[in-house]
Amino acid sequence: MVRNAAGRYATLAVAVAFGAALGGCSAQAGPSAAANGLVSHVAEYKLRLVSTRANSSVVAARGAFGFRFEKVCDGWISEYRNSLILQGPQGGAVNSSYSMTQWEDFAAKHYRFRVRDFQDGYLTDEVNGNAERLDDKVVVHYEKPVDVTEELPVDTLFPTQHSIKLLQHAIDGDVFASDRVFDGAGDTPVYHISAVISGKMKAENAAIDANHIADTPFHRVSMAFFPVDDDEEQPAYEMSVDYGQNGITQGLVQNFGDFKLRGDLVKVRELPPPQCD
Repeated sequence: MVRNAAGRYATLAVAVAFGAALGGCSAQAGPSAAANGLVSHVAEYKLRLVSTRANSSVVAARGAFGFRFEKVCDGWISEYRNSLILQGPQGGAVNSSYSMTQWEDFAAKHYRFRVRDFQDGYLTDEVNGNAERLDDKVVVHYEKPVDVTEELPVDTLFPTQHSIKLLQHAIDGDVFASDRVFDGAGDTPVYHISAVISGKMKAENAAIDANHIADTPFHRVSMAFFPVDDDEEQPAYEMSVDYGQNGITQGLVQNFGDFKLRGDLVKVRELPPPQCD
């Protein structure tokens, strides 16, 4: 049971990338106010168990993850790595680690991804590929674990495109958003994501922040993730993210149904802008 929970976490942890990899612009418009205000940065977070249901397969959890988000000359790069130890009611524990690297061009027409999942130090899954937005569809080409090509509706968003759209909604004062998003990870790479967006809130993290980039106001965005090929009325999981208006994720809570995890920002550092011709 612990192994199932750990594997489920490793697959769904890509949701963090939706929150932290804020960048790009929509495929139909130029750079938005949200995109112009983004800050390239490296951040560290601690993971902790905040609640668990009766008869849950997880009774204790601890971990950490690191995130790097950077503007480069041809787009945005994000790198996410996490390590989590989950303990079951019988005392067994599983060490799950996960990494994901993404690149997305500024126009949100090209996307590359690589995902690696480890259990107890052994590589258990690797997925990599790319996607291209055409006039009438999105074409996805997987290179691993098998060479295969798939097609998605043209209105499918990539992770950075989706995140910048959420942040722009927050800046504009919108309360609701709903989109189809592809990230390429796990058994369910496409989700329909419904979001509820709060008003502006005062920063409340205690991170080490020499550049003072995590002390800006944030918006709490609560998201529900529904697999697009599933008729279930309940989401596969839920997450709330505290988005700073400069793109810094100041904290988050992930709800996996029978247990919840919180990620607390502990350290963040600004990265220099790219040197482009």
